[in-house]
Amino acid sequence: MKTVKIRGVEIGAGIPKICVPIVGTAKKEILEQAAALRTVPADMAEWRIDWFENAYDFEALSDVLKELRAVLGDLPLLMTFRTSGEGGEKAIAPEAYAELNIRAARTGLIDLVDVELFTGSGVVRRIIREAHAANVFVVASSHDFDRTPDKEELIRRL
Repeated sequence: MKTVKIRGVEIGAGIPKICVPIVGTAKKEILEQAAALRTVPADMAEWRIDWFENAYDFEALSDVLKELRAVLGDLPLLMTFRTSGEGGEKAIAPEAYAELNIRAARTGLIDLVDVELFTGSGVVRRIIREAHAANVFVVASSHDFDRTPDKEELIRRL
């Protein structure tokens, strides 16, 4: 299996990695949760921006990302906007979803971006292409809250 190394964490090798979500709604709460990660054995942080009260305001989001990156230091950061259709906190139009993820990738402040496969193939391909161009890894997600699909179904979705 191919591994991926991000800020010293090798994903796909050794024991499973621990990714801890940051789900604050306000900047202060988000930064406090990030600082608390120093006290737990986390391998990675995931900022769930769909919880952020200003998730649609890229300037506010970028401001938090700058401080978040400083607080996390070398801890890898996965940024996720989980849409309401996939069990998240907010709805967002596919084009706005793409733009938000691409702009975040271009900041150089995130290491990985979560991309929901059900967003639509054109949008997904565009986010992946732009994230890779910005040297940001992509986590492709597909949520099924009723069951774990069999291997063939997972491959078909990808």
